[in-house]
Amino acid sequence: MFRAERIYSQSNPKTGTTEWFFSAREGNFGPFDSKERATKELRAFVGLCIKNGDDGGRGKKSTKLSLEPVRDFVFKRRE
Repeated sequence: MFRAERIYSQSNPKTGTTEWFFSAREGNFGPFDSKERATKELRAFVGLCIKNGDDGGRGKKSTKLSLEPVRDFVFKRRE
């Protein structure tokens, strides 16, 4: 097992600016204007998952994966 970096950046080809994202099992979230903001949003996302008891189906007590939309986060897949 290894731990992959969840926060990454990429250059927007249209504007040339650096955009920051974080990845989770649910997908890629962003863009954010800074690495600090992406880190803050990742922590908020993890906190929301903990609050909702959503462990992604990994826990022994878990019987289902919650697939309710997270309205406070922007979702964007890599193209």
